Amino acid sequence: MRGHKTWVWILTLSIISGCTLGKPSSSAKELSSTTEKKKPTPVQSQSESKVTPSWLKLSDGENVWKVDLSQMGYDGIDPTSLDRTAFHRWLNQVQKEINRAPRNARLEDDHIVPHTIGQKLDREVVEQWLDDLHEHTNKVEKAPILPWRPRVTTAMLKHIREKKLGSYTTRYNPYHWNRSHNIDLSVHAIHNHVIPSGDTFSFNQTVGIRSAKRGYRPATVIVRGEYTEGIGGGICQTSSTLYNSVARAGLRILQRSSHSKHVTYVPVGQDATVSWGGPDFRFQNQLNRPVLIRAVSSDGWLTVSIYGAADTVYHPRETPDPPQKEPQTEEVPNPDEKQPLDQTEKEYENSPLPSTDSSNRDNSMSE
Repeated sequence: MRGHKTWVWILTLSIISGCTLGKPSSSAKELSSTTEKKKPTPVQSQSESKVTPSWLKLSDGENVWKVDLSQMGYDGIDPTSLDRTAFHRWLNQVQKEINRAPRNARLEDDHIVPHTIGQKLDREVVEQWLDDLHEHTNKVEKAPILPWRPRVTTAMLKHIREKKLGSYTTRYNPYHWNRSHNIDLSVHAIHNHVIPSGDTFSFNQTVGIRSAKRGYRPATVIVRGEYTEGIGGGICQTSSTLYNSVARAGLRILQRSSHSKHVTYVPVGQDATVSWGGPDFRFQNQLNRPVLIRAVSSDGWLTVSIYGAADTVYHPRETPDPPQKEPQTEEVPNPDEKQPLDQTEKEYENSPLPSTDSSNRDNSMSE
């Protein structure tokens, strides 16, 4: 009996052992699965690796401008790999933020407002960096900045009234209120205007548009050889007086047109008609020093003078003297058909400035 029990026990153990050996355990499956998932990682090629940033940083002591040149194609080694067009776009923006234009000294009343010196980026230096970029990347470079000096300095203005180069005086009827008012406005616009050596003066650009919004009034003008009424009438006397003063100072006349009808405040052929969007009066200061325009109108007398420093080298010219008697009054015919009040403003407020081509006569509206 005892032997029978032993046999049964052995048989039971054999059955249990057989089941265990025939079917892997769960822990064994997990181990096998984990092992199968582990595969060797392929080595990335150099072309697939991430490009190292190449920062170019500029500083002016207060601000820092930086750009990653690797985003512009630079490989960190070859300077020719850089997309220079993209780089120049970035540099243009930096230049706009760094550059600060100077201010010329100027006269307000009889007081000198001092000049201020500006600054500008020295682009040539930055362009030279592009040949050896690796020496300038990933560190802060001091932005190359140059002083930007004004054309007219405070010292120049201290001496600009030492010599009168040319002067001219014309007469007008002070009781023509609107016309006198327009003359006064245009005289104020050119008074104390400084023209640096080599620069060009434009009457239209300096005086600006003649419109009711800017205070100009309707007065007699010449349109295609006929008298009519328009905004800004009278300022051609200012431009004509200026022309004769400039001519006597020996400055270079670039553009001047005569009226289509004779005016009585200057000799025949000595006028300078102007109109916004039409003829302009322009001259250049070709002298070795800046020149100053001084203009005054009072009690029917209009005087424009050109001044310079004592060492200004110039060659004055002779021009005919103005009429000694008060000019005749131009009457406007057919007042019911006169030019609309704001025609000049409506027609020309969005027009470009006239071309620089000069002509001898013009048949458009003259103020």
